[in-house]
Amino acid sequence: MKSITLKPELTEIYTLNEFILTELPQEDLQVNLIAEETFANIVNYSKTEYIIVNVEYANNTLTLEFIDNGIEFNPLLKENPTLPTSIEEAQIGGLGIFLTKEIADELHYHHINDENHLKIIKKVE
Repeated sequence: MKSITLKPELTEIYTLNEFILTELPQEDLQVNLIAEETFANIVNYSKTEYIIVNVEYANNTLTLEFIDNGIEFNPLLKENPTLPTSIEEAQIGGLGIFLTKEIADELHYHHINDENHLKIIKKVE
């Protein structure tokens, strides 16, 4: 498992994407979406001092673990939003957690030692 510690700044998304790509055989847009949405939510809402991301790829399965010391928040408990019925009703934002739940194969959350631990497991080819 490889690990990187990032500052809670949106510009670090580029570093995160490069770091994840070094573990994958090729770029995966669903993995990018999951990583970017998760990272952006932590940066924008957690008031954390750091974000640690652990990455492991084995047997066509990617495991991402996001660890931060921000406000305790279990995204698995967040209710799914009401989806718009037309493009005119659609609004920007509010779908990141929902999309991550839909795309990931497994999600696990724990709050340990004043840190949020979100583990995301995704099969990739």
